[in-house]
Amino acid sequence: MKAELGIVPENNPDSKGPSETGTTGRTRKGKRRPAQSSPAGVRFFLAKSEGGGTPSLDREFDSEPEAIVESFKTGKHYFVISEWKGLADLSKRAPLIRKEAVSHKKTGSL
Repeated sequence: MKAELGIVPENNPDSKGPSETGTTGRTRKGKRRPAQSSPAGVRFFLAKSEGGGTPSLDREFDSEPEAIVESFKTGKHYFVISEWKGLADLSKRAPLIRKEAVSHKKTGSL
């Protein structure tokens, strides 16, 4: 008996394969990422009024996206403030001054 050979279809460039139809390879589409928390020591505030040179802070927000949206709605600027403190490292021969982020619990507006 002769062995039969199966027919293998050619890849036709005009036909759409699974990657082109959108059935595979798009597992991330439509999924939302969880909200990212802000880095330690970074706080977001809406400005009380525009201009004037000296910043005056109004309402505080938990994240930058919230501050951006409120800035867009009100037409006011928003501030990103990071707070640091200086620390002395005396463990080596030459003293070193370094910075450390200060984190606060949410206390409301300043």
